[in-house]
Amino acid sequence: MVVDEVITGVTVSWNSIELVKTSIESIRKFHPEMKIIIVDGSPKDSPCRQYVKSLPDKDVNITALLVDHNIGHGLGMNLGIDYVETPYVLFFDTDIVMVKSPLQGMLDMMEDDTFGVGYSETVAPDGHDWGVLPQHKKNNEPKVRYLHPYFQLVQVKEYRKYKPYCHHGAPCISTMWELHQKGLSDKVLKEFAGLGHTKGRGASWVPCAGEWVLHDVEHFGGTGRLRESMGLPHIEGKWDTSYV
Repeated sequence: MVVDEVITGVTVSWNSIELVKTSIESIRKFHPEMKIIIVDGSPKDSPCRQYVKSLPDKDVNITALLVDHNIGHGLGMNLGIDYVETPYVLFFDTDIVMVKSPLQGMLDMMEDDTFGVGYSETVAPDGHDWGVLPQHKKNNEPKVRYLHPYFQLVQVKEYRKYKPYCHHGAPCISTMWELHQKGLSDKVLKEFAGLGHTKGRGASWVPCAGEWVLHDVEHFGGTGRLRESMGLPHIEGKWDTSYV
């Protein structure tokens, strides 16, 4: 399979023109013809909105979905996949930089029932890194395998089988929790060696060398960190907990 013909990239942006620009340009170095959908919820008069709006005129393989509010990561990904016509979708954060493409290798790992290929962390059912909150250990809460949306290749037909991504600080948690409950996590989620965050440290992860994709959560942390720097909540509105 030709990567650019079977994968569509989907990213969600908010008020971060430099992040969008850097991530898209880095992917384009390796995949000049791959379709990319940008779901942008930036203010209408912001430089980010104007930049995203202008991209389809410069690149026929880019679609700009302009929403009138800060839709959030999970709902943005869920909206973007509705416009995907290829069998696979690459969800990626705007604060990534591709330095070498792993997509052919990730694609080669796909089987008929594979949900996604990427990098996983261990979280509690509430979406927080397992062990960060006292109740995780006190209540002996389950350890959930969480395919991280910073860079994940997902099979569209498999995505449709489970609960969709949701409005949450860990937007894939509704899907990952369902997979866990059904005993499918280790069957349908696959790890691609060398992927992971490249700076920072979490309860269940340490930084990787960044052979494929740079993701500096220590200094950038995506739009959530940007919102916090502006005195705004990490995520707009309440987290969706209806999945539990």
